[in-house]
Formats: sequence, structure tokens, C-alpha cells
Amino acid sequence: MTWWKDLLRIFKSEASDVKEGLSHVGRSLDSELAKKEAEMAASPSERVDMILDEIESSDPLGEIEAKIKGTQSDIEAENEIEAERTSSAEIERDPPAER
Repeated sequence: MTWWKDLLRIFKSEASDVKEGLSHVGRSLDSELAKKEAEMAASPSERVDMILDEIESSDPLGEIEAKIKGTQSDIEAENEIEAERTSSAEIERDPPAER
């Protein structure tokens, strides 16, 4: 194969990936739009029922737990990186004694 055919193959592959991603985004936007349209067309009592269903389906404690764990893992990663930097700085300052 020539380099031109390789380049075309790569572009076709990337184009199919982009097309797939855009179709996924389009489907999710369509579903969100349909949901919002249903909310706008709902009567006040139906809207209250929708809100109650949304509250029941959500897990606020789970969301808080995920945020805490995410923050904690970020802190642990930062501490680990800082420990590695400190140990490498100490090695550079105190090279092993020559014998």
C-alpha cells in the first residue's frame, strides 16, 4: 500500500469514529429535549409527580460519597507525587559517598 492509501484508511477510520460519537450525542440530546418538552407540557400535579420520582431515583448520599472519595483519591495522589519529589530531591542533594 502506498502512504496515500494508508492516510485515506486512517481518515476513514477517524470519520467513522466521529460519526458514531456524534450520533450518540444526538440521541442523548434528543432524549433530553423530549424529557424537557414533557416537563413543559405537564400539568402542575404531573410536574410534582415528576419531581418526586426524580428525587426518589437520585441518591444524594451516594453523590456526596463519590465526591468525598474522588477528593480523597486526589489528595492521596498529590501526597504520593509530593513524596516522590521530596525523595528524589533528597537523593540529588545527598549523593552516595564515594569510597
